Amino acid sequence: MTDLASALARAARLGALAAVGFAAIAVELAPIPAEPGAIPNPDLLLCVLAAAALRAPGATPAPLVFALGLARDLLGAGPIGAGALGLTLAVEALRVASEALRRRSFAMRWAAAAGAAAASAAVPWLLCAVTLAPSPALGDLALRIAATAAVYPLAALAMRAATPRAPRRGVDAARGPAFARSAL
Repeated sequence: MTDLASALARAARLGALAAVGFAAIAVELAPIPAEPGAIPNPDLLLCVLAAAALRAPGATPAPLVFALGLARDLLGAGPIGAGALGLTLAVEALRVASEALRRRSFAMRWAAAAGAAAASAAVPWLLCAVTLAPSPALGDLALRIAATAAVYPLAALAMRAATPRAPRRGVDAARGPAFARSAL
């Protein structure tokens, strides 16, 4: 029975992440009139997925991340698959680094998320440049990365309020780190 309950709980968490991801896509793609020279919309989907990957690495499986990125590519006007690839690579890099970043300050996790935003934006730009397809101006890309980095703390705060943190290795949640060290 516990296997079924844990499978249902995992499915519910993945469904909730997918719903939040689609909400982020909807907000990103909303037809909000922008004046020429305005700051581009931040990559809200990356903010949500980066916060989830750093908080609970198992909560962001690569197929779900790729599917959300592909949905955004299909609904938006970007090159199909390029944004999904960049998003998947950036979130997977954060998942791999999440254990080391968990012991660091929030500023380090914020910097890692900003680096992931830069990588996520660079992959589609490079693919467009290599294939000679029209690509966005580097200035606009830099502004979008800066806007994404500025919004990340809000997404991290929202994800912290909405999801439990994955337990640290060597830490007993009920008794604290001292018990875990003495139990070894």
